[in-house]
Amino acid sequence: MPHRILVVDDEEPIRSLLQAHLEGVGYRVVTAADGVEGIRVFQQKKPHLVIIDFLLPRKNGFAVAEAIRKSGERAGTPLLMMSGVFKNPKTAVEARDKYQVLEFLSKPLDLNQLTTLVAKGLVNIPEDDDVPDDPPPPPTPDPIEEAVREAAPVARGTLEPVAARVRESVPEQGTAAARPPPRGLSYFPSDKPSRPPPRPASVAAGGPVRDGVYQARPFPVLAESGDIEVLPVALLLSTIRYDQSTGMLDMTDTGGTHRRIYIVGGNPTFMQSNAEGENVGALLLRRGRITEPDFERCLRYMKDKGRTLQQSVLELRLVSESDLATAYKLLAGQLLPLALGMSSGTYRWRETDAFVGRVPEGKFEPVTTLFEGIKRHVHPPTILKFFKGREDVPLMRTLEFDRLMPFFRRSFSASNVASEVDGASTYRTITRAHNADAAQVVPQLFALVTSGMAVLPEVDAENAMAVAVNVAAAEAAGMLALDEVSGIELSFEDETGDAAQRDDKKAREIVARYYDEVRGQNFFEIFGVGPKASDEEIKARYFELAKTWHIDAFTGQHLGPEQAKLEAIFQRITEAYETITDRVRRDEYLTYLDRRARGLPTDMNEIRRTEQLFEQALAMIRRSDFAGAQPVLEEAIRKNPDPPYLAALGWVIYNLDPDSQVNVTESVKLLRKAIHEQENLGAAYQYLGQIAYRRNALPEAKKWWERCLEWEPNNPEATRGLRNMVQRGEIPSASTSASGQRSLLTKHPGRK
Repeated sequence: MPHRILVVDDEEPIRSLLQAHLEGVGYRVVTAADGVEGIRVFQQKKPHLVIIDFLLPRKNGFAVAEAIRKSGERAGTPLLMMSGVFKNPKTAVEARDKYQVLEFLSKPLDLNQLTTLVAKGLVNIPEDDDVPDDPPPPPTPDPIEEAVREAAPVARGTLEPVAARVRESVPEQGTAAARPPPRGLSYFPSDKPSRPPPRPASVAAGGPVRDGVYQARPFPVLAESGDIEVLPVALLLSTIRYDQSTGMLDMTDTGGTHRRIYIVGGNPTFMQSNAEGENVGALLLRRGRITEPDFERCLRYMKDKGRTLQQSVLELRLVSESDLATAYKLLAGQLLPLALGMSSGTYRWRETDAFVGRVPEGKFEPVTTLFEGIKRHVHPPTILKFFKGREDVPLMRTLEFDRLMPFFRRSFSASNVASEVDGASTYRTITRAHNADAAQVVPQLFALVTSGMAVLPEVDAENAMAVAVNVAAAEAAGMLALDEVSGIELSFEDETGDAAQRDDKKAREIVARYYDEVRGQNFFEIFGVGPKASDEEIKARYFELAKTWHIDAFTGQHLGPEQAKLEAIFQRITEAYETITDRVRRDEYLTYLDRRARGLPTDMNEIRRTEQLFEQALAMIRRSDFAGAQPVLEEAIRKNPDPPYLAALGWVIYNLDPDSQVNVTESVKLLRKAIHEQENLGAAYQYLGQIAYRRNALPEAKKWWERCLEWEPNNPEATRGLRNMVQRGEIPSASTSASGQRSLLTKHPGRK
């Protein structure tokens, strides 16, 4: 029978992936979802090899390994261990030394490497008799059906209709999760009831509100996994803080960025991220603890050796373990506020203390971090989406309000609106009263609710009338707002309804007119700002546009088919905001605008494909495989004739036959064209200098290398070339080389 392998991992996709892969190469695989289950399955199934995730619920990977090593006749079972975001070298050493783990692997796993290690671990282990699967549990009988079945035949005709009615009155499992969440933030459904905190002693027995203060739990019940759009990161962290839980909060956005927050007793202590610029190496580089060449060397080492970044900086002795632990603490403090800005994706919460004592622990003030992160990093579209449908529910203070007020006041000293949460005011009334300060006020309301200082109770018999009045007032205000947009005075005096119809027509005309306008504008034009505008300036303009073009501004208007255009307008405004306030996306968009203006391809997928081809060609150039690099570069240029690609092709053509006058001429032509299109292209000047030097045109070489260093002061080839010329005493005249040969290179048109 095939070897049996046990996979212990709390992530179902990982278990499924490994099971499918290992069964595909001939093994039989059983799985377990946590440490306790892993030990039980090991004892029952007697696997020949075990693959264990380190961070597991209930018992961590070391506890599972220890149980296996104390299991008597199967204590020598080969073990492989793996871990995700956090990989501490000490943990790997402990796994090998104390528990004889064959290898400590990093996720995402290299399946080929895994297959090799599994085969190596099983090489001296004979296959044995198969362990039969546990028999499936008998189906759970339906007690109603049993009662009907056992009834006398004469009674069945009477019982069956009754059974049907009883069955209809019993809710099916899972239906609660399928129902849409109601308006109140305290009522998000959950498949798994969590452990609520003790009920405060001051709660009135008669209901959740006492003296105008909401006395009950101010947060939703936290499910093990869910959608960040439904439960924003700020609300997740506040709920965990309120419950004083210990565990790991994993968050993955739609772009593949993964962030993990380690939380002890409700307080974040450590955090990691795979986002560009959010790793410890980038922090060490920013703080000047390592140089850029060292960082690049570390990245190459990491890729070549299959190490983590943390292992790489230690093995290359770029920093000490103490320096690294300090850097991680600093990094977590910088990353946690950024995580609050995640606007989409999924989260996963695991209650476990497996990481305690094995990751660096920073010291955070969780409430201050929460408010500062909301103030700086939560974008308006996220907030508007959060409040959508709840704009007219009265905001109510909670028992947390006074306790957290000092923290709130420190973070939101300007235009503080906390005092306006009085059980009658709503999101809409507060924001309209502070229309000019919307950019400061709206984040405050988001902070008040997500921190638990205020709640938006579910609409019920007690507040239904207040909400209805608020909605009616909002509709009337929305109709009057049209007058501000169109400059048309609206009349409500025509009892025949003609005036209302004219108003609807005017609203449709306004929407159609702006729809055509906004489609023809780029993202900066939509906001009326330039590429160097600050985020605060853009945020203020976003709120102005949102006030005018949000669907709520047209409450009570019958837009007909123009409603889809209104939604498209607001979607484009939001897309513009999210693009030009994100550093990476703004740079990409500016590149797109520049390429569009120059008539170059603008399909970002195609551009990324050509960038991959360019990187492939550069790797070939570094190996002196010029013949292989030429067709790769030519394909990239056919798709996207970027100046760097032209320059690289010019260098390749020269190196294919440096003695050929035809090659030299073609090479120089491509390099000059690249410089003409991109004057700051240091690599092109570098290549021209190298060609000139090899052709003994020393004055030209000196000129090109000096120009290269004007644009790239740290270019190693230009620096080395000039240094060699000085050391060799090669000081040519202005127009000819030492041998009198005329330069083959003339001044490029990019310079005066």
